[in-house]
Amino acid sequence: MKILITNDDGIDSHITRALHEKLSEKHDCTLIAPAKDKSGQGAAITLRTSVEVTKLDEQIYSVDGTPADCVFMGLMAIMKETPDIVVSGINKGANMGDDVIHSGTLGAAFTARKLKYPPIASSIAGRSFEHFDSSILTTEMMLNYVVENYSEEPHEGVVFNVNVPNLPFTEIEGFSFTKLGNRGIPLAPEFKEEDGKATYKIGKSGTPVGELEGTDFESIRSNKVSVTPLYWNMTKLDLIRGKLPNE
Repeated sequence: MKILITNDDGIDSHITRALHEKLSEKHDCTLIAPAKDKSGQGAAITLRTSVEVTKLDEQIYSVDGTPADCVFMGLMAIMKETPDIVVSGINKGANMGDDVIHSGTLGAAFTARKLKYPPIASSIAGRSFEHFDSSILTTEMMLNYVVENYSEEPHEGVVFNVNVPNLPFTEIEGFSFTKLGNRGIPLAPEFKEEDGKATYKIGKSGTPVGELEGTDFESIRSNKVSVTPLYWNMTKLDLIRGKLPNE
C-alpha cells in the first residue's frame, strides 16, 4: 500500500517519524511534512509565493509551507505514483469539537479526500504524549479498518478524525464512533507590549459545553479512542430561515 504521511507539527516531530518508521515495515511510505510547526493552519495553501521542497532522505521531504501544501506537493510533484491514502499526524494534542475547523492535521486530511481510501487524521488527546506508542498502534488498526471496509466502492470524501487517550494501550477501553462535541468560548488573547508594540497570543480552546453523550469528548473521558467520520460538504439547507431578498 502506498501511503503519504504528513502532519502539522513539523518534519522534526519524533512521533511522526516513529509513525513513518512503523508503517514502513509493511507499506511503501513517503513522509512529507512542513519544515516547521504549522499548527492551526487549517486547510490553507500557499498561493502568492513559491514553496521550497527539500529532500532529507529516501522518501522523506520537508516543505516550507502548510500541511495542505505538503499533500499537494506530494500528489502533484514529489511522488511518482499516486498514494492510496494520506495519514495525517500523529498530532501532539487533541483535535476534537470545534478544533477541526482550524486544525492543520485535519486540513491535510481533507485535502486528500479524493484518494482511493478515506484519509486518517490521528491525534493524541492529552497534555503530554509519553504514551504515543498507543496512538501509533491505533493508527495501524484504523488503517486496517479502512482497507477492509472501503476497498469495494468509492467513499465519497469521508475523513476519519481519530483521537487517542494518552494511556498505555492496555488501559484504553476500546474504540467508539462519535460525533463532534461543542466547545465554549476560548480564553481571551494574551496581551503583551514589547518595544512599544502591542502583541496578542491566541488563547486556549474553550472547555466542552452542552450535551456530551456520543461525542468525541465523552469518548476520551471514558478512555476510549474517538473515531469521528467527517465530511467535506458543510451545506445545511434545513437551517435556512425566511426568504431571500429577491423572492
